[in-house]
Amino acid sequence: MSSVFNDGTKHDFDLEFVLHALQRCYLNDGTVLLSEYLTAYHELCRFFKLTGRLFGFVARDLEGKIRVLEMMQKADESQNYQSVQSMLEYECGRGTAHTNDFLPSGSRTLLRLHWAMEFIVEFMDRVCKSTDDDTTSQIAAEVYKKTLSNHHPWFTRQIAALAMHLLPSRKQLIQVMCKQDYETVLQLLNRVVESGRQVYNTTQALYAERNLLNIP
Repeated sequence: MSSVFNDGTKHDFDLEFVLHALQRCYLNDGTVLLSEYLTAYHELCRFFKLTGRLFGFVARDLEGKIRVLEMMQKADESQNYQSVQSMLEYECGRGTAHTNDFLPSGSRTLLRLHWAMEFIVEFMDRVCKSTDDDTTSQIAAEVYKKTLSNHHPWFTRQIAALAMHLLPSRKQLIQVMCKQDYETVLQLLNRVVESGRQVYNTTQALYAERNLLNIP
C-alpha cells in the first residue's frame, strides 16, 4: 500500500484551491457558508483518494457526508442550508438536529466533518512546523490521538493506525501529493491553517452554544 509514495507519480492535490474555498467560506460578519465549506472538502477528499487504498476508507466516509449536505442544499428547504448558522437554527427550531434515520440531520452530518476538520488543520499545522526529514506518520498518529480517535470505534482506530504508519517524510509527502512546488506548499500551509482554524473555531462555538457537540 505504501507504493503510492514510491512509484514516481506526481499527483495534483491543490492546496491553493483549498485555501481559497476556506477564505470564501468565512464572511466578515462571521457567517460560515456551507457551499464553500463543502467545496474545500471536495479537494481534501481528493488528497485521500490519491493515496489509493491507503486512505480510501477516509475518502469514502467524507464523500458520503458531503453528499448528504449537498442533497439538503438542493431540496425544497434549501434556503435553510446556505450557512452553518441557518442550518443549525432551522434544525434546532424543528427539533430535528439529532435525527439519525435513513437521512441523518445536517447538524449531525456536518459535526462529523467538523471533527475531521480539526484533525486536518492540526495535522497541517504540525507538518508546517516540522523539518524535511520528520516522519508525517508520527505527526499524524499524535494528532489523531488528540482529535479524531475520540470519536472513532476501536476497529476504525486500528485501520487508521495502520494507514498512518505508512506515511513518508514531510518532503516526500508534499513532493508526491501536491500540485504546487515544495516551497510554495510550505507557504500555503500557514495560510490554510489560519483560515481553517477560523472556520473550525466559529463552527465549534456555534455547536457549543446550542449543546450540539456530542450528537450521537
